Amino acid sequence: MLGLLLIAATAFALLAPARAARASEARTALVVGNGAYGFAPLANPANDATDVAAALRGAGFDVTLLTDTDRAALEAAVRRFGQRLKERGGVGLFFFAGHGVQVGGENYIVPVGARAPAPEELRSASLAASEVVDAMAEAGNALNIVVLDACRDNPIPGTDTKGLSRIDSGARLFVSFSTSPGAVALDGEGRNSPYSKHLVQALQTPGLALEDTFKRTLKGVYQETGGRQTPWLSSSFFGDFVFRDAPAAGGASSTADRRERPAVRPGVAPQVAGIYRAEGRNPDGTRYRGMAALQPDGARMRFTWWIGNQVYRGTGEFAGRMLVVDWGEKHPVVYTLDSGPVLEGEWADGTATDRLVPFGLAAGTPVAPPQGRYRVAGRNADGSRYSGSATLRPDGDRIRLSWRVGSGYQGTGRLAGNVLTVDWGGATPIVYGLGADGILRGLWDAGRAEEVLTRE
Repeated sequence: MLGLLLIAATAFALLAPARAARASEARTALVVGNGAYGFAPLANPANDATDVAAALRGAGFDVTLLTDTDRAALEAAVRRFGQRLKERGGVGLFFFAGHGVQVGGENYIVPVGARAPAPEELRSASLAASEVVDAMAEAGNALNIVVLDACRDNPIPGTDTKGLSRIDSGARLFVSFSTSPGAVALDGEGRNSPYSKHLVQALQTPGLALEDTFKRTLKGVYQETGGRQTPWLSSSFFGDFVFRDAPAAGGASSTADRRERPAVRPGVAPQVAGIYRAEGRNPDGTRYRGMAALQPDGARMRFTWWIGNQVYRGTGEFAGRMLVVDWGEKHPVVYTLDSGPVLEGEWADGTATDRLVPFGLAAGTPVAPPQGRYRVAGRNADGSRYSGSATLRPDGDRIRLSWRVGSGYQGTGRLAGNVLTVDWGGATPIVYGLGADGILRGLWDAGRAEEVLTRE
């Protein structure tokens, strides 16, 4: 009897990890497409939802598909979806195609109906997107993905807002809109909207990680619409997730392998704040060099490039291991964060590149503001070296710098996210990354010259 118990216990111990792995692999999706509105009907949402559902099933998702559904059915489906996520864990995905509208900063998913709800009826007649996000978040599962192809126009009379408002992402939430917040997406002239068309193609491609799937979608939509529509991505999830595993050696299916390993592996947020050397290729094929500063701005990153005598600024949005940067032109720059400390960037239209090589990464946690006397070691643009000392003195929200190098220089700097930008009277500032070791590593003269300050 004791031997049988030992054998049973051993077998259970061997099976438990496999069961845990399979449980963590669970994939659950709710896919909704509404187009048969009695007001402002749409041609493609039912097709979009049907095709996305098929692609997700091929990627191992247990999918509930709803088309042309009213509020009661939609609300019930979201409740069931949240409950299933609680029971199964793993990965949850919600996709909606159809009319969406934002009023007062809240996004509403509009069910089918005979007439458009009045603005004061939106809360009772529609489903707030936050209800879906909350239902998924309450499940406590590893990763949730929310995809809204729902910005096609605003059919609600008496409102003048366009598109959707931002949804705050988190460490377990990946959000994608078919177009930028506040913008309007296209329904498309073929079977699918431009967004759903390229999302389906990406979901059907083996070996694409989560962020690569949506990067490919973004580029496809941008290029097909000639820049009229740019999908929006946001997430603080930095782990690993692949929709479809790449084929095993010899072309064999890796479905069995996928069942045996967890679907989601947690990751650590990359530290990207600091000063970088920038190099890249313009759309006309010419090359350029300069420098770029990356500074935290809440959940986003503020970018500043100095290229020759030109200054460019932008705001970067994390999307997993990507940074999507809006820099004032119609095409964003998309950087990948999985090539070590180097940020490899490409314009969304594929015509240009931007590569950022760190010179002084900033500490990822708060450090004491620099002050006191420092040794100076630098290199001029012509390659000549210089040395001396510098004194740093806090002055309110600024830092005063005095260099004893040559005839001496004075400057005033501002510290943000352990990145110190100093105006010293030159054509471009000197920008330092303040490291965890207290050393300030900086670039100036648009990246052609460098300087390091070490506390004495």
